[in-house]
Amino acid sequence: METTNVRERNRMAVFTAAFLIIFCCAASSAFSVFAIPLQKATGGTASQIAFTLTLYQFFMACFGVASGYIMDKFGAKKLMYFGGLIFGLGWFLTAFVHNLFFLYVTVGLMAGAGNGIMYNPALLTALKWFPEKRGTISGFLLGAASLGPLVLAKAGAYLCDQYGMNGFIPIGIAYFIICWAVGWLMDTPKAVSEHQAVHETATDTGYTPRAMLKSWKFWLLLILFSIACTAGIMLIGSLSMIAQVQLSMTPIVAANMVVVNTLSNFCGRLITGRLTDKLGQTKTLALILVVTIIGLAGLRFSTGVATFTIFLILLGASFGGVLVVYPTLTGNVFGQTHAGTNYGLMFFGYAIGALVGPQIAALFTNQSAGSGAYHAAYLVAILVALVGLLIDVFLIVREIGLKEDKEITK
Repeated sequence: METTNVRERNRMAVFTAAFLIIFCCAASSAFSVFAIPLQKATGGTASQIAFTLTLYQFFMACFGVASGYIMDKFGAKKLMYFGGLIFGLGWFLTAFVHNLFFLYVTVGLMAGAGNGIMYNPALLTALKWFPEKRGTISGFLLGAASLGPLVLAKAGAYLCDQYGMNGFIPIGIAYFIICWAVGWLMDTPKAVSEHQAVHETATDTGYTPRAMLKSWKFWLLLILFSIACTAGIMLIGSLSMIAQVQLSMTPIVAANMVVVNTLSNFCGRLITGRLTDKLGQTKTLALILVVTIIGLAGLRFSTGVATFTIFLILLGASFGGVLVVYPTLTGNVFGQTHAGTNYGLMFFGYAIGALVGPQIAALFTNQSAGSGAYHAAYLVAILVALVGLLIDVFLIVREIGLKEDKEITK
């Protein structure tokens, strides 16, 4: 009993550390609140400042692969220290940027790299402590990724309003302190319970990264990941402007829609985590895509605040669930032995969606169409989600879905 209690305390400590680290890493989604101060400091345009996030996502994905390999070999603890230092320093040095190149280095490269070094290893290490409910724990941890932007948006706006560019100094220091304060807790479980040993033996197919890259399942899942993210990001990324154009909202009122989306995103991740443990990952992903299509179609025809809000909640909740599904799906299909590296490679699907989604939305937006400016973008997003749904149904019918069903019945 004592050993069980010690293990329970240890895994709750790891969970808490991972929650705080992911909370910090995901706060970058609120980067848009710094757009105006950064434009003034660098002389860049809005699109040039926004490109910083594209670089951020790219370097996050690249360093995520490297950190996954290191985690598989040596554990996650040292990665938290190094990643926390680079991540905090990147935000800290942003206070002194005076041109776009410097900004691209501090936030795009340094903060992006620090994120990639910490994010996936923190998530996957925590999941190793909870083999009996990986989906639920993934949902809670990814919930932190929804709360981070909400806090940074408020704190960052206040700090930059009061102190200008110097507002980045306390942000960087806070990130550094938090990551280092909990990084030492990120241990990999050494001994496993009988239930965990049986579970891992049953699910660990032992794919090396090289073997995974040669598998058709990887490429199909990567495409599905990209599609699922693209469909949501296309509209979520332009949410405030959509609300202003489609419903004639003021910018202040439209900002409330961003809050609604954030909260629904958080709730969707918690719900999705539970569903993956009950239904399996591919079936949960199919449900997510169906809800995404309903949300997009509903937003397309919404002419009032009430209906717009209802369908936005559906879209926000479904989009939030995609990232919850994929860590456990990757581990179940390709095994736990190389989970760090394998999920790092799979995470490129999210990076592709984050890059392509906003570009497609901009391409199919017709600003001269008045309140119907985004109608074509809605349609394209729905078609993208439909393609993803067809791919997912194929996976359910084939061996991936069958494998999950066997795992659920054990």
